[in-house]
Amino acid sequence: DTELPPKQVHHVIKNSVKMNMTYIDKVVITCSGRIEEPHYKAIKKFMKWLTYEDHKHNFVFIWNKCDTLSDQEKAEGLVDMSSILGTDLNMQFIAPSGYGRLDKSIKLNHCLGFAPGAPFEEVEKDLQSLKDAVFVRDVNHKRIPVDSEACAIQ
Repeated sequence: DTELPPKQVHHVIKNSVKMNMTYIDKVVITCSGRIEEPHYKAIKKFMKWLTYEDHKHNFVFIWNKCDTLSDQEKAEGLVDMSSILGTDLNMQFIAPSGYGRLDKSIKLNHCLGFAPGAPFEEVEKDLQSLKDAVFVRDVNHKRIPVDSEACAIQ
């Protein structure tokens, strides 16, 4: 949902990443509603450039604005997003125990929605799941190298 043409959006993001980073720890891809062709093509280009197939534990996929959906609709949305983007819907890792907690399974595909004005207690579980997916690292964590020479997004 931008007023810039897709090629210009890719160029701006590509140059920003190339100039400011040498490694990426997490890539968070957020979608909502219907994922249309220009959107999934752009997302797949970034996934290819950032070597999704070799770094699946570094990618978090969020289908957003789901606060009014039933559990069935949420599940269908995640399946659709995973199918369209060609991702592993069941991707997760086990975070090691530490800081007084037990080992924890961290899912990397989420269907989230935080209703405006919702009390913290209503969103706390989803918020914690999001924070875990984005900030907790797998014990076998491999950073994604940003090779500016290989940045072939056009």
